[in-house]
Amino acid sequence: MIKFLKYFASFGVLSGIAFIVAYNHNLYVWEQPSRSMWVSNGSLFDGTGTLPIENPGILVEDGKVSCLGNTCEVPIDAIQIDAAGKSIVPGLIELHGHFFSGKADSSESSLPAMIWNSIRLQPDVRRKLIESGITSYRSVGDPSSGIYKLKRSLDDQEVAGPHMFIAGPIFTAPGGHPVQRIPNRMIEQMVVQSDDPKYVKEKIASLAEQGIDGIKAVYQGHTNEQGEITLPRISKETLQAITTEARKHGLWVAVHTGSPQETNEAIEAGITTIEHGVRHGNLISPESTQLIVEHNIVYVPTLGREPKGHLNIPALHEAGVQFGVGTDTQGKMIVGDSYHNELSRMVEAGLPDAQALIAATRNGAEALGLIDQMGTIEVGKSADLLLIDGQPWSDIRDLKNIKMVVLSGRIALDKRELTSM
Repeated sequence: MIKFLKYFASFGVLSGIAFIVAYNHNLYVWEQPSRSMWVSNGSLFDGTGTLPIENPGILVEDGKVSCLGNTCEVPIDAIQIDAAGKSIVPGLIELHGHFFSGKADSSESSLPAMIWNSIRLQPDVRRKLIESGITSYRSVGDPSSGIYKLKRSLDDQEVAGPHMFIAGPIFTAPGGHPVQRIPNRMIEQMVVQSDDPKYVKEKIASLAEQGIDGIKAVYQGHTNEQGEITLPRISKETLQAITTEARKHGLWVAVHTGSPQETNEAIEAGITTIEHGVRHGNLISPESTQLIVEHNIVYVPTLGREPKGHLNIPALHEAGVQFGVGTDTQGKMIVGDSYHNELSRMVEAGLPDAQALIAATRNGAEALGLIDQMGTIEVGKSADLLLIDGQPWSDIRDLKNIKMVVLSGRIALDKRELTSM
């Protein structure tokens, strides 16, 4: 029996090593350092809102766009990228993601593969995001230990993947959404349950020191016909404390709202983005629409998760509301695919293709508070570029035809032949 156990243990170890080696091909790390590059020819949609133009030439150095036009001094060793016949657009920004709930395909993985994938911070998901042109990702609800580690690893370029911006735990009332959907062992990592203004301020200050980029809060409750609270919600005072403290630390505030009244109160409290829009089929009111415009709120409808949410798109667009793109990807939804499906839904609901592309790029950067650093192709900004077959400003479905992804000046995906000077 002892010999059998030793044999079994040895077999297990060897099998584990063999599995790790076999699975190692999927560990998505950067293979090449960032280099200077010169992108010539093609059509340029820079994301600023202007019409597409003939590309004047884009010089990328030190991960940023350093020069535009024929006066640029191109280093002799710069990578040459000929975009003839292609469109050049900014990298895409996912504003409502749950990274560790994401799937990279629809196949069922084995348990060992799932465990190893999780340990290595889901390289298949990171790869799928890049392949889909998503160069920036905002996590608005993931286990704290995992998402902090992932952000540090990405920032330090230990692993490859999009720019990562995290909210940390979700702020909600005791017993409020989404507590009921979270396993007990994960609740402390996923949510902060408090309706105490003083406590939430202290907690936000602590989280800011840990390196979060923003705050996610839930401001949605429900009371039945008998006047009984069936879904607790934080008070207006607590929400105001959240937004005030967050702004003090330079953090964005993404808020999940429910009714039109809750939406109005959240806007007046000083939030940055509305997540999901007005929920459960409620049509947004003219009052809410006006407040959204006046307060420069970015509206993230997540149509793939919101039945009837498409009905609000035409009126919001007509009023000049800034849309952002978020998927709330989880369950059977596939990262990347769900993002492009979301863009198609927004266009089908009445948003012009060019405005959907602006929502995916410039407006995403606006929501992150980083419009001076990314979101458009301009001098001084992060060199996050996509080369596309087609004209996505005329047909948003063309955005799926990605031939190259440049992330912070590094070629992250290449489906073309390259030459160097």
